[in-house]
Amino acid sequence: MSAKLPWVVLAAVTVTLPAALGTPPLDVVRYAAYLLYAVVLPGTLLYRAIRPTPRSLLEDLTYGTVVGLLAETAALVTASLLDARALLWLWPLLAIVPLARRHLRVRDYPLRPSTTWSWTVAGIAVGFLAYLTAAFLAVNPPVPTGGPHDYMIDQLNLLAVSADLKHHFPLTVPEQGDRTLGYHWFAYGHLAASSLISGIDLPVLWFRLDLPVLAVLAVCLLAVTGWRVARHPWAGPVAAALMFTVGELVPQRQAPAFFGSITAYYSWSSRSLLYGAALSMPLIAAVATVLRRDAGKRDWLLVLLFAAGTTGAKSTIVPLVGAGVAGLCAVHLLRRNPQWTPWLLGSLLAAVEVVAVAVLYGFEGQGLRWGPFAIMIDFVGDLQHGTTVRDIPVILWGLGAYAIAMCARLAGVVGLGRRWDDTEIFLAGTTLAGLVGTLCVWHVSWSEHFFIIAAWPCAAILSAAGLTRLPWSPIALRHALTAAACLAAMSVVLRLPQWYRWSVPLPVYVLGALVLAAALLLGRRHGRFAALVVVLAAGAARLPFDAATSANLGVAYHVRVTPDQAAGARWLRAHSTPAQYVATNVHRVGGGLQDGQSLAYWISAYSERRVLLGSWGYSPESTESQSRAHRFGPALAYWDPDRLALNDAAVLDPTPARLGWLWERRVRWIFVDRAQGTPTAALPALTDLAWQRGDIAVYRLRATSNCTPVSCSDSVQSR
Repeated sequence: MSAKLPWVVLAAVTVTLPAALGTPPLDVVRYAAYLLYAVVLPGTLLYRAIRPTPRSLLEDLTYGTVVGLLAETAALVTASLLDARALLWLWPLLAIVPLARRHLRVRDYPLRPSTTWSWTVAGIAVGFLAYLTAAFLAVNPPVPTGGPHDYMIDQLNLLAVSADLKHHFPLTVPEQGDRTLGYHWFAYGHLAASSLISGIDLPVLWFRLDLPVLAVLAVCLLAVTGWRVARHPWAGPVAAALMFTVGELVPQRQAPAFFGSITAYYSWSSRSLLYGAALSMPLIAAVATVLRRDAGKRDWLLVLLFAAGTTGAKSTIVPLVGAGVAGLCAVHLLRRNPQWTPWLLGSLLAAVEVVAVAVLYGFEGQGLRWGPFAIMIDFVGDLQHGTTVRDIPVILWGLGAYAIAMCARLAGVVGLGRRWDDTEIFLAGTTLAGLVGTLCVWHVSWSEHFFIIAAWPCAAILSAAGLTRLPWSPIALRHALTAAACLAAMSVVLRLPQWYRWSVPLPVYVLGALVLAAALLLGRRHGRFAALVVVLAAGAARLPFDAATSANLGVAYHVRVTPDQAAGARWLRAHSTPAQYVATNVHRVGGGLQDGQSLAYWISAYSERRVLLGSWGYSPESTESQSRAHRFGPALAYWDPDRLALNDAAVLDPTPARLGWLWERRVRWIFVDRAQGTPTAALPALTDLAWQRGDIAVYRLRATSNCTPVSCSDSVQSR
């Protein structure tokens, strides 16, 4: 029982957290039942049927959960294409019925984690949950009821993507009618399937239930993968701590804007990041197994399965893993010892990526452009023209600080020695590719950060592997962690005057020098292990400081949603069908730092309905036009002004002809926010007022006299 107690405690914390935040207990029970029945059980059975040999129960459950998520995605696509979403809850039986008798129980596992190991991993997971609760979960109600609430714009946009996948396939831009969206949508398909199978409201899943489970899964996956890849049990917990507990080595009050974050903010701002990180870890393990040349056909099958899954989980993962394998091939050539396995593996990954680019992304470039050091544009260079040769001295000065802040957690690699095996070279190559991608790519919304984030599991495992090879003692560990805690506290209170551009990275250099001095002093007495622990753990204040000072990212990049707005959208969801489109005059964010930007996605997020022409800031056309012009942020102007004018005229100053134009495009409802424009008296005269409260009014269109029986029908439930 003592070995199981840490996992019982972790499960209890994960279950009670949503309930403590006000989630209805029945929703918690239904979601737990959904996870066990529709993800964990069928996925584990499928994984046991595929994997060559058992290793540990925790690996079977965590990797099996990933397989369950991928199988769920395939089931959702199949049910959508067959217009049989109502039967989606039956898909797990396709795995459970034929496989349960043979694969339900496995008695002999060669690897069994110790109680200390289990408590450590569970503690890391609970700490990560505490950060997510303070930074995101506790400050975001699923639906605003007691007053207006500021939601981060991305949250509502991605909630709208989940809502679209719940009712339609293929995915479209939720507020652009039928405009197909090439996107890594698997995380949002998972949420759509969760809602369809469990019957739980999507906002409750998004803001309460799904994120804690993904967080715990990601921590456990990295712990298992680190152990398996590094072949040392403690490499897993150390890697998990480096990714989900320790942050960047920066003075918290003076961190330059170009320093990204591996865990703070990015772990909750986009669900695909945590989902993609979770799915990438079995891929790393499968690649490592193949590179050790003891793999069979089933191991190659797992590489194919996990690679295909990660292409739809996060678009940056497979290219980086492929780059790591390519780097290994280059090393073999330099050593004049070429081997076929890495070349075959690289070819497989390249083929998977080509298929993904064609099928998932429709050959769209997503707005990526060559732009060296664009990530540092707030510090050096020009917003319009980027960096030039004249900026090289300032760039080098900033890069030094960037290396200290971002790469301190890589210090453990010095424990690897001089001779690295193929797996370690692969991990290092993937990490380097992520770093190069972040430093060399330009994107309209700063998405170049995602390259280093996607590579970080490899970096954490590599650093942890080096640390665990060094001799250590409990006394050395205790002294090192104490020193690291003092340095972390110092990073919060450290303040240095900043006079001009060159002084911006100076606090990072000062903090880095203090950490290095502490490591050298401690290392003389307790050895390299203690010195490395000081460097690795000195950034531990990043997550607590972020949660305390920047919960929900403050008020930057938010949209305010009132109870009336949310209630109107949810009424529309209850009284319309997914086949019925909505027309609206809501195109832009009203008020706040993003005032005037076309980023108001709350209608489609809460109504689960497609909008004919709502906001366009995250449309592919917006991204591409801004990328061509080398401008940051969403496009302020719509690229088809005639269509926009016709839409707004039909909503605010309707005529029978204009309403007929809407009807032909499957619009059956008009959603008006009077704060963004007051309609003329013709609107209530030509339509039926169905719901109103405050500034929000919902009107139902009347059937036009010239519509066909098919176009007049509202009986179609989904496309």
